Order: sequence, then structure tokens, then C-alpha cells
Amino acid sequence: MLTSDFIQSAARSAGFDACGAVVLSALPDDVLRNFDEWIRRSYHAGMRYMERHPQKRADPRLLMKSGARTAVVTLFSYKPQRRQPPHLPQVSCYAYGIDYHEALKQKLWTLLAALQAEQPALRGRTLVDTAPLQERYWAAAAGLGWLGKNGMLISKELGSYTFIGVLLLSDEVESVAKPLKNRCGSCTRCVNACPAGAILDSGRVNARRCLSYRTVEKYSNPLQGDEASVAEDEKTATPRYVFGCDICQEACPWNERAKTAAHDEMQILPQLLTLTAADWLAMSAEEFDKIFEHSPIKRATLQGMKENVRATERAES
Repeated sequence: MLTSDFIQSAARSAGFDACGAVVLSALPDDVLRNFDEWIRRSYHAGMRYMERHPQKRADPRLLMKSGARTAVVTLFSYKPQRRQPPHLPQVSCYAYGIDYHEALKQKLWTLLAALQAEQPALRGRTLVDTAPLQERYWAAAAGLGWLGKNGMLISKELGSYTFIGVLLLSDEVESVAKPLKNRCGSCTRCVNACPAGAILDSGRVNARRCLSYRTVEKYSNPLQGDEASVAEDEKTATPRYVFGCDICQEACPWNERAKTAAHDEMQILPQLLTLTAADWLAMSAEEFDKIFEHSPIKRATLQGMKENVRATERAES
């Protein structure tokens, strides 16, 4: 059986900042009820993929044909060493560097290869935010942090500026996971800071109001029909964020003490230090594709980014 020490050492060598392992089981009933209620109230907005594969979401052991028995959960910090000047159109710092899907997938394959070198019959599946898996729940179960009021995983050392990568394994490994006490207490800074009032109870977020949905997800997962007619996304002032939003994370005291990321992949693109609203509006498709070829920003499309920039200008006028 692979030991916890060996797995954590291999994860560090692969470039991760933290790692934990947890034996998989079906999700607790209260977690499922909370998620089902979130869906029923359409808080997932146009993200219909959240409704798919409910059996696999409820029991992640079904995510491997042979049956997954263990989840090795990793954290990869993206807290920036350098931020955009505040007068520029703001991009969430998770999008400062290359697309996290690209960065984490390769590292998870490296980690799996290291584990298979020790245990050749081991089979695995790498997951980075692309499967019906409650990544934050399993990260907390693996002892890597707790779920904050804004639904983000909070690590004592890394804060909430982390990406979660999951490696499902066919065998059980040594698990010394000890879920941490929720240390948010009575603090409501993230809730109070959200300019759209998107943060609800029990760590739930109403995506119809969330600035991240409005500036990113809606371009690939738009609201339709009756939902679009009652969407609240146009009823709130638009801050200077034109891609994503970090406002609730900036308010969190745990992020004040978190260390910054030293990863080259997460360092800010030089262009984001100078791009003005006028630059965004004048940008050609060729320029956009060249600058953001490996960036999460391409998800919003150039047309979407220009719409976001115009929205911030209207709000300020």
C-alpha cells in the first residue's frame, strides 16, 4: 500500500503545494440535499452541465469504470506576486497566467506516473474541474482546508487562492486525512463585500448574480427563456472586473496571511499590466489569439471581453 508520506513527497516533486488522500464513499445526504436545492433554485444559472450525471456526482467511485477507491487531492497556489494596476480593467488573478487546466493536468500525470512506478498495477484518472465531482468537498475531506461562506476551499497556509486537482486511484492508499475545523466563525467579510449580493447561506452562491458568471460563464453557458427574463445580472453595478472576480477573496482575512505563488505558470502576463479599456476595445482577433493562446481569458472570447469592458464603462459614466 502506498504510504501518505510517499504520496505527499511525490506530489511536491510534481509541483503541487499541498496534497491529501481520502478513501472514497457516497456523498453524505446533507451535502446532496444542499446541492440539489441549489440546482432547484436555478442558482447554477446557465451551467446546465451541473445537472448531468447525478449518480456519479453522488458517488465518485463510479467515475472510473473499474471503480475508484481513493482520491488524491492536490492544491496549486495562484496568489499573485504582482497585481494589475488598479486603474486598469481588472482580471481575476486566477487568469493571470496559463490556463490552470493545462498546468494541473500535466502535473497530475507526473504524479500518477510516480505512484505507478512504485505500484505498477495501479490505475488512475486525472480530474481538473471537468467531471461531476465535488472537488471542494473532497479537498476538505482530505484535510486540506474547510469550506468558507463563499463556497471556496480555505487552506490555513494558502488561503483560497488555490486550484484543486484530483487523482482518482483504483486501489486504497494510506490515508491520514483529518478534516479541519471550520475557522470562519462569525466572520462575514466575504458576504458583505460581494457587490452583487451573490453569496447566500451554507456556502452557496447565486451564479445569476455572481460577477464571475456574468463576465465568463455566460458566454459559453447563457441563460435562456424564462430564466433570462428574471436574471438579476443586469440589476447590479459592475465593478472594474472584466473577467472573473476576486472581491470576496480579497475580503477574506485568511488570504491576507497566505503566501504568494512562486510558480512560473501563474505569473502575470506582461500585457495585463498595461492593457487599458481603449486597448481592449481596439484589440483585433489576431492580437487576442496571440496574447491569450494559453490563457483562461480565451473562454470569454474577444467579443465577450469587449462587452465586459463596455459594461464597466457604462457603470462608471
